[in-house]
Amino acid sequence: MSQRPSEAAFLEAEAQVFAGYSLTPRTRRIELEKPALALRAIELGSGEPALFLHGGGLCPAHWASLMSRLPSLHKFAIDMPGHGASQGVDYRGVDLRPWYRNLLTGCLDQLGLDSAHIIGHSMGAMFGMWLALDAPERVRSLVALGTPAVAFGEGDLGGMKMMALPGIGRLMLSMPQPMFMYRRMVASFLGRHAVDTAPEPLIRATYLGTRGPFFAKTLSTFLGELVRGLTAEPQRYALSAGELARIDKPVLIIWGQAEDGVYMSIAEARKKAALIPNARFEVLPGGHEPWLDDLQPCAELVSAFLSTRTSDASSPARHPASGRT
Repeated sequence: MSQRPSEAAFLEAEAQVFAGYSLTPRTRRIELEKPALALRAIELGSGEPALFLHGGGLCPAHWASLMSRLPSLHKFAIDMPGHGASQGVDYRGVDLRPWYRNLLTGCLDQLGLDSAHIIGHSMGAMFGMWLALDAPERVRSLVALGTPAVAFGEGDLGGMKMMALPGIGRLMLSMPQPMFMYRRMVASFLGRHAVDTAPEPLIRATYLGTRGPFFAKTLSTFLGELVRGLTAEPQRYALSAGELARIDKPVLIIWGQAEDGVYMSIAEARKKAALIPNARFEVLPGGHEPWLDDLQPCAELVSAFLSTRTSDASSPARHPASGRT
């Protein structure tokens, strides 16, 4: 498969981000059968396996700084559908929760992992919560950073409802933007400080990862289905109190203090987190990606949490399909 110019530029910018933290990820191609989809993955290090799931409109390069502070993990991250170098999806008529169960368990299979720690941001955190309920044997623990999309309830979806509109949303997401306008848009949901202090290649990689031909349709139809699910009877995607109480994995939830009231208040999020039996809720200064605002405290929380969640085995579990031990 030949690379598009925007894809090649994205991969170059991403490599610059990781190189800034002395990291050189290996690239893998994941070919799934159900759903039929090709995804790009990166891999770093060795040790306890952890799968990193980025949020909507972002890319694996956002994990680079945090990954650099987690040397004991065998780290995997995927370009989510429609992002970066992964294929796109038309989500119209798709039930997202079982679809993502199949996608994530398929990714774990293809990566040769029986189970992994799931580290998710925003929508990626929501997918992690769904997986902890729907395929708990594949999840060792869950780290949820930032508001987990609608997993805790609708909250304030803001501009996401506009991007979910048929036609209008796709047009909004596909329009080219001068970099200064794009930075302003990213700052509106990540926070001004995070964007102003981020390495320039990270902003460039984020922009280029959304310039492919699949992104606008993928994200717009995803958001459209997400909004429809919230208004359906019975409601889909937001987790009920009973479902939150059934998550039996260790969970660390890290909230940015500057997020309070933007998507969901800290008080409301804390109430939701308290329903999860083995959950810890922490608030740090910063916004929707608190590790971009202040890396050290966020990395220390994640590292300490994962260090107590070691595997029963002395080496990372491998799925039999991998042929490796």
